[in-house]
Amino acid sequence: MRPKRPDPIDYLTGNLAENPHPEGISVPKGGGKFHTDGTVQHWPGNTFLCHVDPASSAHVALRAMQEEIKKSRFQRFYTFLPPSSFHMTIFQGLSSITQPRCAVPRELLDASRDDRTRFLRDRTGALDVPTQQRARMVDLFAGKSVTMTGADEAEEDALRRTRCKLWEATGIEERDFVAYVFHITLAYLVEWVTHETAEEIVEFSRDLTERFRDEVGTISFGPVELCNFDSMHAFERVAFLGTSQADE
Repeated sequence: MRPKRPDPIDYLTGNLAENPHPEGISVPKGGGKFHTDGTVQHWPGNTFLCHVDPASSAHVALRAMQEEIKKSRFQRFYTFLPPSSFHMTIFQGLSSITQPRCAVPRELLDASRDDRTRFLRDRTGALDVPTQQRARMVDLFAGKSVTMTGADEAEEDALRRTRCKLWEATGIEERDFVAYVFHITLAYLVEWVTHETAEEIVEFSRDLTERFRDEVGTISFGPVELCNFDSMHAFERVAFLGTSQADE
């Protein structure tokens, strides 16, 4: 059985959380990706992802969906990512600021972000992984991110195998590895909402799902990219996986 998102109402109301703020959100100097007012923060790290091609019809549809959320009465509950950053994460890397939810190779415990990235590049440079991926939209979850799955069973299996190869090659052991759901983030929730508002956001998300599912459709991605980031607003490619191409 494929991994599933949590109940959206439980998520939106904070029933599933122990913290006073949604994941990634903190008070100033609290180590979050964003402040409670939605301001983006310096939060360096690295990751393995596939960018959505800005010239694709899927990117146009994702932008249009995000604009609908921005224009809605729910926009104050979110901070939005720039469309240039739209991507689907394949395997989460490491952050130099916060303790990752994973076991880290010993040699990386006190390493800088760039040293960690060099380590990951060395470990994955010759990895045999697909140079093309195809995934389709399932739904819009909680008004904030698009749930994705492989375009078919074979594509889903290929994505999961790539994650397994990255786990083995990097030595990064994610605690929620099996439960991971592929997605494209459009926004971050900055505060928990009431049960009534959560129900309204869920209905709004259903409407947007029906309106945009066919427009987003099946997305064709290129090679997996090892990327550096300094914040959630930009992801800089360091190298492609499964090819001889790389940015120096």
